Amino acid sequence: MMQTNIDAKNILLPSYRGRLLEGIKYNRANNTLLWVDIISAEIHRVCLDNEADLEASHEVLKFAEAGESIGAVLLTKDPDIVLACAKYGVATASFKTKQFAYMVKYPLCAESAASLRSNDGLIDPWGNIWIGLMNDFPTVKAQGKVEPAGVLYRISAADLSVKTMVKDAYIPNGLAFSNDGNSLFWTDSLTFTVWQFDYDHEHVTLKNKRPLLAIQPVYPGVSSPEPDGLSCTSQGDFYHAIFSTSSVLKYDSRGEVQQKLMVPAELVTCTGLGGAADDELYITTGHQNLLDSGAEIDALDKTGDLGGFLFRVKLGHKAHSQPAAVWGGQI
Repeated sequence: MMQTNIDAKNILLPSYRGRLLEGIKYNRANNTLLWVDIISAEIHRVCLDNEADLEASHEVLKFAEAGESIGAVLLTKDPDIVLACAKYGVATASFKTKQFAYMVKYPLCAESAASLRSNDGLIDPWGNIWIGLMNDFPTVKAQGKVEPAGVLYRISAADLSVKTMVKDAYIPNGLAFSNDGNSLFWTDSLTFTVWQFDYDHEHVTLKNKRPLLAIQPVYPGVSSPEPDGLSCTSQGDFYHAIFSTSSVLKYDSRGEVQQKLMVPAELVTCTGLGGAADDELYITTGHQNLLDSGAEIDALDKTGDLGGFLFRVKLGHKAHSQPAAVWGGQI
């Protein structure tokens, strides 16, 4: 297995550092990069057109309502309107008006709505939303652990109906569809496994759940190597952030590990592929004190663990990235 080392020179925005960066996504329509800070309930965007001054194009949308969080950002046909997978459902968010508005709320009882939040999600090849829900931060703190109360929902672009695709999950996380749409790849982080399903789009059903890759054998010295967010190429290769391991794992559609990319941050959260030449890998990370609201998040400090920074790696070859699909419904 090849190993590649990433360092502080790969930080994309040296003056920006967040708490829990996630959901990195490249938009080919306008050559922009988007990501979220889950805990801060923020969506970030930077335009990659002007390499000499990327920081000048850095925009932030904040969902300022009390108790909000944003687990994922999804694309629409309008590059300036995105979907925020938030605390209680999916909201539209506009970079023009800076406003958020719930489009659909999850069909949960009051107790479940209070205890769960959005985590990772995507748009499928037909324009529908797939979003995982898990225990919210206060719930995990009160319980002392993550309970298997999570679900994976599909939200129809046609009528906003919500269907439960997977239930009793711990941390529904990184997911991707095969090029033909007949397979779903999905992670439940605390099972330490990348799962593969057969997907029947006509009947909206998942079946034949089976492991593609067991993560623990790849990290024998790590107590909790949790598969987090991922990105997929059109050739069937995956770049998978493995939380608590300071690394990204590259493997193929057979589950054969090809490469380990070492990141100078323990809490690696998500990956994305893209760039104007389709030759870049983007990596989000979490700050080690992400849950301490009083902790100083210092972007000037480039020593020690570099969690909270956004990294970019020039791959040296075409990534053959899967373009991010866009929402097929109304906005």
